[in-house]
Amino acid sequence: MSSQDFKVLKVDVKRTPNITQAIDSDTGEVKIGVKHSSVKTYKLSLIVQPNGLPLYPHNQFLYSRISEGKESTATEAQALLAFERFLSSINKNFQSLSSDQEEGAPWLFADYLLDNLKEIDPVTDKVINNPEGYSISTARSYIGIIINFYKWLHSNGIFFITKNQKPFNFKTVTIRKGQKIDQHKMLAHLTNFRKAIVVQTTDLKSRFPKIQSTPSHMKLKPMTYEDKDIFIDYLNNNYTKGLKKTKSLMFRLKIATGLRVEELATLPASGVHYPSGNEGKIPFLISLANGCETKFNKPRKIEIPYELMLELYEYLHDDDRDELLKKGVKSLQEGQRKEINAREEYIKKYGQENASKELKPISDDFEHGRLFINENGLPYSVSTIKSEFSVIRKEIRKTYPHWYYKLHDLRSTFATHWLKENCETRALIFDLLMDELADLMGHESTEVTQKYIDFMNDKAAKLEFSRRKNLLASEALG
Repeated sequence: MSSQDFKVLKVDVKRTPNITQAIDSDTGEVKIGVKHSSVKTYKLSLIVQPNGLPLYPHNQFLYSRISEGKESTATEAQALLAFERFLSSINKNFQSLSSDQEEGAPWLFADYLLDNLKEIDPVTDKVINNPEGYSISTARSYIGIIINFYKWLHSNGIFFITKNQKPFNFKTVTIRKGQKIDQHKMLAHLTNFRKAIVVQTTDLKSRFPKIQSTPSHMKLKPMTYEDKDIFIDYLNNNYTKGLKKTKSLMFRLKIATGLRVEELATLPASGVHYPSGNEGKIPFLISLANGCETKFNKPRKIEIPYELMLELYEYLHDDDRDELLKKGVKSLQEGQRKEINAREEYIKKYGQENASKELKPISDDFEHGRLFINENGLPYSVSTIKSEFSVIRKEIRKTYPHWYYKLHDLRSTFATHWLKENCETRALIFDLLMDELADLMGHESTEVTQKYIDFMNDKAAKLEFSRRKNLLASEALG
């Protein structure tokens, strides 16, 4: 563990310590202490931040567990430790919530836990993949503790759950006179107003299967061809102008190439060119060398369909984009001026020692190199892209209630559709396409790619079984 990491510290505490106070006769200072007693102590696991300070309000929550009768808080501390380490890695905190629970910290943490589960063979009960990952039971326990943490924050008035700050589903109910309140289900700080909040967390916890042995390929949820058409049609009909047109281009590019969202946000403008001839698909290199943030820093070539490359070229040279770029440069220059002024003030007061490095001025022709830019002339953030997809999903479901996909499903849609199309056009079995797909997807090893092969083989087997069953039924009917 790095010294610059969150750590767990164990201390002995009493459930109900007797606080003492005494006045120093010389100074008049009031000194607070804990009265010595032989009362039993309990193991309280606390979390210490990288700066050495205790983590608030997490430690208060941990102590409340001891006060309520727990012998130890080791499991709760480990859950909050994993939660805080994850949030720190993505520059978020427990208050990072919105009206859409799927954008909030608990849901993102659940995604992280699901992505890092160990896989166990259902027959031998042995670990067959990701041995360092979480077990299902641990992951379910951790997410349950995080849910209780938010309930505790709310009921103690530290951080309130609202419709605009929603870690999970909840509803407000009116309490009738004389009605008993289940404190484990309700957040009762509102009971003075005859209101209470009932927490509904089945949607969050149910994401974790009770059986450990769910194969990774069964967790995939690629779009059907029909649902992909629904998605593309919605974009073509509703995202046709201005920034919406840009976002449509981004999402269509993602589902056509299998780009990760981080790669989409940092896609370089330098590789975009006018497609010559009538090429079917155009190779496009993405790597750290041209500014694209690929996973594992692994360079790879994606394949962009001809029509999409043509749209990218037109977007790159659009006058509106040029104006936004100028706006972005001005914004960066203004931010830099503030930093320079702050540095100069620091030097006046404290001298050159420990002052930040002198900044190189941003010129008017500065280019950040990203292809897609927002209304401020700056690159899109990953969270903005995810939020926009959530908006699209919500609108599509008004007409097609079954249409529930996450942004990452666009990537599995690309992989499975690519396998099907290449299997049919090249007369190759799925397994022989694995190395090629691994290169297109940017996988570090084909072990990751295997889940897409397994998914397609499983689907093909089910289709063949249905075909034979229908054939036998037809023969039986004569």
